[in-house]
Amino acid sequence: MTRIIPATRTEISIDPAILDLLPAQGSLELQRDAAGKVHHFHTHPVDEILMIVSGRLNFTWEGGERVCGAGDTILLPAGTLHQSEALDDSVYAIATLPPAKPIGQEGLLSGQ
Repeated sequence: MTRIIPATRTEISIDPAILDLLPAQGSLELQRDAAGKVHHFHTHPVDEILMIVSGRLNFTWEGGERVCGAGDTILLPAGTLHQSEALDDSVYAIATLPPAKPIGQEGLLSGQ
């Protein structure tokens, strides 16, 4: 059964940096990973932007590896092989940007 739960406050604030990740039309995912959670090597068919909200991730991709922490943003072109491991309890925001543009064409991740 559908229910609506009345609000207990009149305003909810979201960090402007998180709002900036929202595409013109679309959604944003918040994900929480416990320390030690590994997302093994995989790819996505769309461009992604990940912003670390809290905690740290060891992020590995073709040609690199870096520990990313709160405030860091990862620009991940479609098709990039990557994996991550939560080094702490971590929360991050993920925006996907369909349609995917082939790497090298104009688009957000290529600087346009």
